[in-house]
Amino acid sequence: MILYEEQQKFNQLWLWALLIAVTAIMLVDLYPALRDGGSMKAVMSVCVMAAVAIVFALLSLRTTISEDRLTVGFYPFGGKTIFKRDIQRAYVRTYSPLGEYGGWGYRIGKSGTAYNTMGSEGLQLVLRNGERVLIGTQSPEVLKRVIEAWLG
Repeated sequence: MILYEEQQKFNQLWLWALLIAVTAIMLVDLYPALRDGGSMKAVMSVCVMAAVAIVFALLSLRTTISEDRLTVGFYPFGGKTIFKRDIQRAYVRTYSPLGEYGGWGYRIGKSGTAYNTMGSEGLQLVLRNGERVLIGTQSPEVLKRVIEAWLG
């Protein structure tokens, strides 16, 4: 039985503007080569940029809490399952994505591992083995209530 589920996407305007701008600059730069029959380098460059855009469009951070486990990861790349019994402490907190983890996405920083897409609110997990995992959320109040009830 699923107690909580959240799905987040990389939908920041600045990110998409940057991706579109880099693609546009690349296409303008490569246009002569593409127009003249296309060199393999030009064709591959356009394909790589298209693949990056498609990955960002499909990529989503999925967090699920069921009766005995929490699962987090970036679809379609898989993720991590953390069993309830392995959690020593869990709480919702404000954090600095750049300062603590060096940005957004799947990050390993001085504060542990983070899964985030945007914002600065997250679920901090401290595991019994000492590992620290932070999961970004866009619903901190709802997640706080679910975690408190889940862990009792």
